[in-house]
Amino acid sequence: MREELVKIGIEVAKFLREQRDKADISKIIAVHDNDVTRKIDKESEDYIFDLLRKTGYKFKFISEESGTVEESGYEYKAIIDPIDGSTNFISGIPWSSVSIAVYRSNENNLLSSVAGVITNIFTLDTYSYDENYSYLNDKRIYEVKKPEKTLILAYFSRSKFEAVKEFLSHLKEYKIRSLGSASLDMVLVCLGKATMFFDIRGKLRNVDVAASSNFCSRLGIVPQNGKLENIKADLEKVSVLSEVIVSLDPNLSYHLSSALQRV
Repeated sequence: MREELVKIGIEVAKFLREQRDKADISKIIAVHDNDVTRKIDKESEDYIFDLLRKTGYKFKFISEESGTVEESGYEYKAIIDPIDGSTNFISGIPWSSVSIAVYRSNENNLLSSVAGVITNIFTLDTYSYDENYSYLNDKRIYEVKKPEKTLILAYFSRSKFEAVKEFLSHLKEYKIRSLGSASLDMVLVCLGKATMFFDIRGKLRNVDVAASSNFCSRLGIVPQNGKLENIKADLEKVSVLSEVIVSLDPNLSYHLSSALQRV
Protein backbone atom coordinates (compact mmCIF):
# COMPACT_ATOMS: atom_id res chain seq x y z
CA MET A 1 0.00 0.00 0.00
CA ARG A 2 2.74 2.51 0.90
CA GLU A 3 4.52 2.06 -2.44
CA GLU A 4 1.27 2.64 -4.34
CA LEU A 5 0.55 5.80 -2.38
CA VAL A 6 4.06 7.12 -3.07
CA LYS A 7 3.48 6.64 -6.80
CA ILE A 8 0.12 8.40 -6.57
CA GLY A 9 1.59 11.30 -4.60
CA ILE A 10 4.31 11.84 -7.19
CA GLU A 11 1.93 11.52 -10.13
CA VAL A 12 -0.50 14.06 -8.66
CA ALA A 13 2.35 16.45 -7.79
CA LYS A 14 3.61 16.26 -11.38
CA PHE A 15 0.09 16.93 -12.64
CA LEU A 16 -0.18 20.00 -10.42
CA ARG A 17 3.19 21.31 -11.60
CA GLU A 18 1.92 21.08 -15.18
CA GLN A 19 -1.22 23.05 -14.27
CA ARG A 20 0.58 25.73 -12.27
CA ASP A 21 0.82 28.39 -14.98
CA LYS A 22 -2.75 28.11 -16.27
CA ALA A 23 -4.70 31.32 -15.84
CA ASP A 24 -7.85 29.87 -14.25
CA ILE A 25 -6.41 27.57 -11.57
CA SER A 26 -7.20 30.05 -8.77
CA LYS A 27 -10.85 30.42 -9.78
CA ILE A 28 -13.12 29.93 -6.74
CA ILE A 29 -15.80 27.34 -7.47
CA ALA A 30 -17.22 26.77 -3.97
CA VAL A 31 -17.24 28.20 -0.44
CA HIS A 32 -17.46 25.97 2.64
CA ASP A 33 -16.72 26.28 6.37
CA ASN A 34 -15.00 29.67 6.09
CA ASP A 35 -12.78 28.32 3.33
CA VAL A 36 -12.89 28.20 -0.45
CA THR A 37 -12.44 25.53 -3.09
CA ARG A 38 -10.46 26.64 -6.10
CA LYS A 39 -10.58 24.98 -9.48
CA ILE A 40 -7.14 23.45 -9.02
CA ASP A 41 -8.08 22.00 -5.61
CA LYS A 42 -11.00 20.11 -7.13
CA GLU A 43 -8.97 18.91 -10.10
CA SER A 44 -6.30 17.56 -7.77
CA GLU A 45 -8.93 15.84 -5.61
CA ASP A 46 -10.63 14.24 -8.62
CA TYR A 47 -7.29 12.95 -9.88
CA ILE A 48 -6.43 11.44 -6.48
CA PHE A 49 -9.83 9.73 -6.31
CA ASP A 50 -9.31 8.28 -9.78
CA LEU A 51 -5.81 6.99 -9.04
CA LEU A 52 -6.88 5.43 -5.74
CA ARG A 53 -9.77 3.65 -7.45
CA LYS A 54 -7.35 2.23 -10.01
CA THR A 55 -5.40 0.47 -7.23
CA GLY A 56 -8.24 -2.07 -7.05
CA TYR A 57 -9.11 -1.22 -3.45
CA LYS A 58 -12.47 0.27 -2.50
CA PHE A 59 -12.41 3.49 -0.48
CA LYS A 60 -14.47 5.82 1.57
CA PHE A 61 -12.97 9.22 0.75
CA ILE A 62 -12.80 11.99 3.35
CA SER A 63 -11.41 14.99 1.52
CA GLU A 64 -11.14 18.73 2.04
CA GLU A 65 -13.15 19.70 -1.03
CA SER A 66 -15.91 17.06 -1.33
CA GLY A 67 -16.28 16.02 2.29
CA THR A 68 -17.26 12.34 2.59
CA VAL A 69 -17.67 10.20 -0.53
CA GLU A 70 -18.51 6.59 0.26
CA GLU A 71 -18.18 3.69 -2.18
CA SER A 72 -20.21 0.52 -1.74
CA GLY A 73 -18.32 -2.19 0.15
CA TYR A 74 -15.35 0.02 0.94
CA GLU A 75 -12.32 -1.62 2.59
CA TYR A 76 -10.38 1.49 3.52
CA LYS A 77 -10.84 5.14 4.40
CA ALA A 78 -8.63 7.66 2.62
CA ILE A 79 -8.12 11.01 4.37
CA ILE A 80 -7.02 13.45 1.66
CA ASP A 81 -5.77 17.01 1.35
CA PRO A 82 -5.46 17.59 -2.42
CA ILE A 83 -3.25 20.67 -1.94
CA ASP A 84 -1.96 21.50 1.52
CA GLY A 85 -0.71 25.06 1.19
CA SER A 86 -2.89 26.03 -1.76
CA THR A 87 -2.20 29.76 -1.25
CA ASN A 88 1.52 29.01 -1.55
CA PHE A 89 0.87 26.94 -4.66
CA ILE A 90 -1.19 29.64 -6.34
CA SER A 91 1.41 32.26 -5.40
CA GLY A 92 4.36 30.20 -6.62
CA ILE A 93 5.83 29.80 -3.13
CA PRO A 94 7.51 26.37 -3.21
CA TRP A 95 6.02 24.97 -0.03
CA SER A 96 2.86 22.95 -0.66
CA SER A 97 2.02 19.27 -0.79
CA VAL A 98 -0.33 16.44 -1.64
CA SER A 99 -1.33 14.52 1.49
CA ILE A 100 -3.00 11.08 1.68
CA ALA A 101 -3.53 8.83 4.71
CA VAL A 102 -5.23 5.42 4.43
CA TYR A 103 -7.02 3.63 7.28
CA ARG A 104 -8.87 0.33 7.60
CA SER A 105 -12.62 0.76 7.23
CA ASN A 106 -13.41 0.33 10.95
CA GLU A 107 -10.52 2.43 12.28
CA ASN A 108 -11.21 5.70 14.10
CA ASN A 109 -7.81 6.38 15.70
CA LEU A 110 -6.07 9.21 13.85
CA LEU A 111 -2.65 7.71 14.61
CA SER A 112 -3.47 4.19 13.35
CA SER A 113 -3.24 4.72 9.60
CA VAL A 114 -2.14 1.75 7.50
CA ALA A 115 0.00 3.85 5.17
CA GLY A 116 0.31 7.35 3.80
CA VAL A 117 2.31 9.90 1.88
CA ILE A 118 3.06 13.60 1.84
CA THR A 119 4.59 14.76 -1.47
CA ASN A 120 6.15 18.17 -1.91
CA ILE A 121 4.61 19.47 -5.14
CA PHE A 122 7.60 21.60 -6.07
CA THR A 123 10.49 19.24 -5.23
CA LEU A 124 8.71 15.84 -5.53
CA ASP A 125 10.29 14.79 -2.23
CA THR A 126 8.11 12.11 -0.62
CA TYR A 127 7.56 11.49 3.06
CA SER A 128 5.76 8.19 3.52
CA TYR A 129 5.06 5.55 6.14
CA ASP A 130 3.67 2.07 6.62
CA GLU A 131 2.37 0.57 9.86
CA ASN A 132 5.84 0.48 11.42
CA TYR A 133 8.29 2.90 9.81
CA SER A 134 8.67 6.27 8.10
CA TYR A 135 10.55 6.87 4.86
CA LEU A 136 12.15 9.79 3.07
CA ASN A 137 12.16 9.22 -0.70
CA ASP A 138 11.70 5.48 -0.09
CA LYS A 139 14.61 5.21 2.35
CA ARG A 140 13.72 4.26 5.90
CA ILE A 141 14.49 6.90 8.54
CA TYR A 142 16.37 5.48 11.51
CA GLU A 143 17.20 8.49 13.65
CA VAL A 144 15.97 12.01 14.34
CA LYS A 145 18.24 14.55 16.00
CA LYS A 146 17.09 17.80 17.59
CA PRO A 147 18.48 20.85 15.76
CA GLU A 148 21.13 22.92 17.53
CA LYS A 149 19.13 26.15 17.29
CA THR A 150 15.49 26.53 18.31
CA LEU A 151 13.26 27.01 15.27
CA ILE A 152 9.52 27.18 15.94
CA LEU A 153 6.88 26.90 13.21
CA ALA A 154 3.91 28.69 14.72
CA TYR A 155 0.31 29.54 13.82
CA PHE A 156 -1.91 31.42 16.26
CA SER A 157 -4.85 33.81 16.25
CA ARG A 158 -5.00 37.22 17.89
CA SER A 159 -6.97 35.72 20.78
CA LYS A 160 -4.01 33.43 21.61
CA PHE A 161 -1.37 36.15 21.39
CA GLU A 162 -0.96 36.56 25.17
CA ALA A 163 -0.53 32.80 25.62
CA VAL A 164 2.12 32.70 22.93
CA LYS A 165 3.84 35.74 24.45
CA GLU A 166 4.01 33.99 27.83
CA PHE A 167 5.29 30.80 26.19
CA LEU A 168 8.07 32.67 24.38
CA SER A 169 9.13 34.38 27.59
CA HIS A 170 10.61 31.05 28.72
CA LEU A 171 12.94 30.87 25.71
CA LYS A 172 16.30 32.63 25.47
CA GLU A 173 17.01 32.35 21.76
CA TYR A 174 14.62 31.23 19.05
CA LYS A 175 13.40 31.91 15.54
CA ILE A 176 9.75 31.75 14.43
CA ARG A 177 8.44 30.97 10.96
CA SER A 178 4.97 30.40 9.46
CA LEU A 179 5.58 28.55 6.21
CA GLY A 180 2.04 27.82 5.10
CA SER A 181 1.74 24.02 4.78
CA ALA A 182 0.94 22.20 8.04
CA SER A 183 1.86 18.74 6.77
CA LEU A 184 5.27 19.82 5.47
CA ASP A 185 5.89 21.93 8.59
CA MET A 186 5.23 18.90 10.81
CA VAL A 187 7.53 16.78 8.67
CA LEU A 188 10.33 19.35 9.14
CA VAL A 189 10.10 18.88 12.90
CA CYS A 190 10.00 15.11 12.65
CA LEU A 191 13.08 15.11 10.44
CA GLY A 192 14.96 17.24 12.98
CA LYS A 193 15.02 20.34 10.76
CA ALA A 194 12.89 22.41 13.16
CA THR A 195 12.32 22.14 16.89
CA MET A 196 8.58 22.62 17.21
CA PHE A 197 5.36 23.12 15.28
CA PHE A 198 2.14 24.35 16.77
CA ASP A 199 -1.19 25.52 15.39
CA ILE A 200 -3.58 26.79 18.05
CA ARG A 201 -6.02 28.68 15.82
CA GLY A 202 -8.71 25.99 15.92
CA LYS A 203 -8.66 25.82 12.13
CA LEU A 204 -6.61 22.73 11.29
CA ARG A 205 -8.61 19.74 10.10
CA ASN A 206 -8.01 16.02 10.12
CA VAL A 207 -7.34 16.14 6.37
CA ASP A 208 -4.52 18.63 6.96
CA VAL A 209 -2.57 16.51 9.45
CA ALA A 210 -3.62 12.86 9.15
CA ALA A 211 -0.66 11.74 7.03
CA SER A 212 1.94 13.93 8.73
CA SER A 213 0.75 12.87 12.20
CA ASN A 214 1.30 9.21 11.34
CA PHE A 215 4.65 9.95 9.66
CA CYS A 216 5.77 11.57 12.92
CA SER A 217 4.33 8.93 15.24
CA ARG A 218 6.32 6.17 13.50
CA LEU A 219 9.41 8.11 14.52
CA GLY A 220 8.29 8.27 18.15
CA ILE A 221 7.15 11.89 17.89
CA VAL A 222 3.45 11.91 18.73
CA PRO A 223 1.36 15.01 17.90
CA GLN A 224 -0.51 16.36 20.91
CA ASN A 225 -3.28 18.80 21.75
CA GLY A 226 -3.07 21.79 24.08
CA LYS A 227 -3.36 19.54 27.14
CA LEU A 228 -0.51 17.36 25.85
CA GLU A 229 -2.80 14.44 25.08
CA ASN A 230 -2.40 12.46 21.86
CA ILE A 231 -4.46 14.22 19.21
CA LYS A 232 -7.79 12.68 18.27
CA ALA A 233 -10.15 13.35 15.39
CA ASP A 234 -13.31 12.00 13.80
CA LEU A 235 -12.35 9.88 10.77
CA GLU A 236 -15.84 9.67 9.30
CA LYS A 237 -15.95 13.24 8.04
CA VAL A 238 -13.84 16.37 7.76
CA SER A 239 -13.34 17.56 11.34
CA VAL A 240 -11.51 20.35 13.16
CA LEU A 241 -8.75 20.01 15.75
CA SER A 242 -8.51 22.78 18.34
CA GLU A 243 -4.71 22.56 18.76
CA VAL A 244 -1.88 20.54 17.28
CA ILE A 245 1.58 20.51 18.87
CA VAL A 246 4.58 18.59 17.52
CA SER A 247 7.83 19.06 19.40
CA LEU A 248 11.28 17.57 19.83
CA ASP A 249 11.63 19.36 23.18
CA PRO A 250 9.22 18.30 25.96
CA ASN A 251 10.01 21.48 27.88
CA LEU A 252 8.71 23.62 25.04
CA SER A 253 5.51 21.58 24.91
CA TYR A 254 5.05 21.94 28.66
CA HIS A 255 5.52 25.72 28.61
CA LEU A 256 3.10 26.16 25.69
CA SER A 257 0.49 23.92 27.29
CA SER A 258 0.80 25.74 30.61
CA ALA A 259 0.42 29.12 28.91
CA LEU A 260 -2.67 27.94 27.02
CA GLN A 261 -4.30 26.76 30.26
CA ARG A 262 -3.52 29.99 32.16
CA VAL A 263 -4.23 32.71 29.62
